[in-house]
This record gives sequence, C-alpha cells and structure tokens, in this order.
Amino acid sequence: MKKIFTFIVAILFCLNIKAQTPLTEAVDFFATDYDGNEIHLFEILDRGQYVVIDFFFASCGPCQEAAPKVQEAYRAFGCNQHDVFFMEVTNTDGPGWCEWWIYEYGIEYPTIHKYGGAEEIDVAYGINSYPTFVLIAPDRQILLQDLYPIESAQTIIDALTAFGIETHSCDDEVEEDPSVEITLGEITPTTVEATFTPNETCDSYHILMSTATEMEQWSNMYGMPLEQLVQMWGIKYTSETTYTWTEMAPETEYTVYAVPVDAEGNLYEAITILATTGQNGGTGTSVISLEVELTSNTSVKTTAIPNEETAVYHYGLITLEYFNEIGISEAIQVIRENQYPLYETDVCEWIELVPNTDYYAIASGQNADGVWGETTIIPFRTEFEGCEELTTSNFNIFPNPAISSFKIVSEDRRDAELKIFDMTGRCVKNIYVSDLNNSTINIEDLNRGVYILNIEGNIRKLVVE
Repeated sequence: MKKIFTFIVAILFCLNIKAQTPLTEAVDFFATDYDGNEIHLFEILDRGQYVVIDFFFASCGPCQEAAPKVQEAYRAFGCNQHDVFFMEVTNTDGPGWCEWWIYEYGIEYPTIHKYGGAEEIDVAYGINSYPTFVLIAPDRQILLQDLYPIESAQTIIDALTAFGIETHSCDDEVEEDPSVEITLGEITPTTVEATFTPNETCDSYHILMSTATEMEQWSNMYGMPLEQLVQMWGIKYTSETTYTWTEMAPETEYTVYAVPVDAEGNLYEAITILATTGQNGGTGTSVISLEVELTSNTSVKTTAIPNEETAVYHYGLITLEYFNEIGISEAIQVIRENQYPLYETDVCEWIELVPNTDYYAIASGQNADGVWGETTIIPFRTEFEGCEELTTSNFNIFPNPAISSFKIVSEDRRDAELKIFDMTGRCVKNIYVSDLNNSTINIEDLNRGVYILNIEGNIRKLVVE
C-alpha cells in the first residue's frame, strides 16, 4: 500500500491513492546528494544514461519494503556505471534520517535529502504519494510515471529491460584477472629491452623471451603448457621492471612472454608481444680480433672482438696435432660449423686443456651478405711460465703486405713444405723449399686479399696487394 503524506497537526497520515508524476517529459534540476556530490539531471541524460528516481521518505512502510529491491536492481544494472543511473529523493528527511536509511537498507546510489534540493524536485515532478518510481530516457521522455507494486527486484528489471535496457555486472564485482602490460624499449641487432607493468591483482609474474618455434618444441618435448615452461625457465618479478635480453640473434623474430600469477599461486594465460631484432654487420670484410691470455697450464682466456662489418662469427680452439692432421681448410670449416654463432664481443675461459701442448685459436666471420671474411689464427702453447712466447712459429716473412713476392726469414735452414690458403680455406699454392732462410716465394698469380701461410703447422697472415 502506498502512502500519501501531509502534515495535519504535525501528524503524518497515509492515504491509499494511486501515485505517479503527471509529467511526460523530464524537468532539469541541480541537487546535492548525501555525500556532497553534485547531481545534474540533464548532464546524466546527455551522456546517454537512463535515470531512475525513487521518491520516498524514511518512515514510509511501503518505501522501506521497496528500498532493498531497488538497491538489488541498482546492482543488476551495473551500479550506475552503464546504461542506467539510479537516485532517490526525500523531501522530508534531513541528513540524520538519511544516514540511518542508507545504513539500514544498504543504499549505494545517490540520496538527495531536503537540504540538497529534494523539495524543489518533488514540486517540479508533482509528487504527492510515496514511493513513486520514475524512469526517464536519455531523450528526456518519462517512460515510467510510476511502478507499483514492486514485488521484487525482478519487477524493476523486467520493467526496464522492456525498454531495451541491458543488465550489467557492477565493475567492482568483476575482479580483474592478474595481467601484465608489456612495453618494448630499445631493440638492437642483439638486444631487446622490455618493461613489464603488473596490474593490482597480479601477485607476481615470470618473463621469458624465445622464438615461438623453440617454445613449441620444448612444450611438446616436456608435455607441459607454455605457461609452465615460462614459470620454470623465466625470471620472477613482483613489481614493475625493465629487462634487457642480450646476445640475441640478429634479424630474428622473438616472442616476449609474461605469465601472471595470483596470490594463490595460480598461473594465468601468457601475455605476449613480438620483437624483431635488427640487421647486424655491414657489407665489407668481416675481421675477428683474437686475444689469448694463458691463465694456467691447463686454461686460457680468449677475447673475440668482431669488427663492424661482422654479422655473425664462430671461433674455437684446435690442437696443433689435430690441425696438422686435417689441414687448414678443414680446420677452418670445423670452426665455422661449430653451431655456436656469436654476434658481439665474447670472452671465454677454456679449461681442462692439455699442459705443454700447442693449440690454435681460430675465428672466422660473415658479413651481412653472408660472405666469409678473414680467418684469424692465433697459435699458443699451454706453458704458463714464460708465456710471453705464445707462438710456435719460428719464421717471419717480408714484405707484408707483399705485391709480387715475399721472402722467408728463419733460423731453421732445412727444407719444408709451404702452403698458402685463401679465406675460404682453399689451398691456392703448395710449394717445397730447400732452405727456409733463403726462399723467395712468387705470388704474382695471387689476387689481392688476405691469405694464410702455413709452413708445417706454423701460421702467418699474408696480405697481397
């Protein structure tokens, strides 16, 4: 039963009459709700929301019965965050009664009391019976002049959906899944930088970068989802971080992975972004500088430094005995096919070498066109004491660079076999000399370039101009 209120000797009487607004088009108003927020009706309508106004007063029995149902409908339509904006108006109650009302019935939508402009709104809409439930469309037409009786929240839901208004979950009810935003930073031919920003529900996350093909292969091999692989191999963080991967392959498409984890340790779907490294090297001649430092009789530290023309290179160690056994061409090929491509300066500690043994450090690289450049060969012996003599070579050549010929200078006057190799490892000259210290080698038939001179395992670089 609805109740009409009027003051007769300060007593509130209730009459059983039908209540509704007589208007068919909305009247604009400005008001202030219980929390001090400004309410402007037409501003709400102009942003495309429907408006529900529940006219009530706190001591009204039918209003009290309807209040929790209106509150439930308010949440069913998305808590004023979607298609409908709920508010309530009481022209008899002040802040004290409104405080009790809001607490008692769990009201979450705006409440406009008599000091916030409610009396003017009641008069403008011709309200004289309570509760009165009004629905206004964005075009300012009043679609419902009243809705009574309100048997349940579904009564309101059915009435509003009849006008094509859709229900929604409240945004605060839908807890956002843990997620991580990935932002790419600087990308070079061999490095990828990325910044990872977790959202509030993300307790921690794991990051990894790999090619999609490699991840698919490992996933099949281990029989586990990609997310578990990232957790197993990746790096764990709990807050925003910027990470840079190094020693990546140039001109390669990588996938950056971030797997969010919630507070219970549950993994969520991986967030990914593609990152393609740039081109490395130039079109000139690839040259790799090698530095060899003995650290003991069984270990050596090598530093390989590619020039700017180098796109990719390989290097390694070979014993002199094996070098002589397979020949320089095959030795270079072994290094080039070692399955360990490098792109930047590399420092390596080689251990468990054989003491007092002759070795060659060999490096060879390609330019951006895939053309092999000069091969660098550094001889050394694993003798830590007196390591200032790291070469087994016992001869010199001059002039170097040479044009048409060069001479060999050696303390060894015996006969020997001399071989000259180009940078592809092909032997272009094979000569026997009877006296190493008195030999002039004609190279008029050689093209300009860099060559390797090998005299029975002793190496020198020869430049022909």
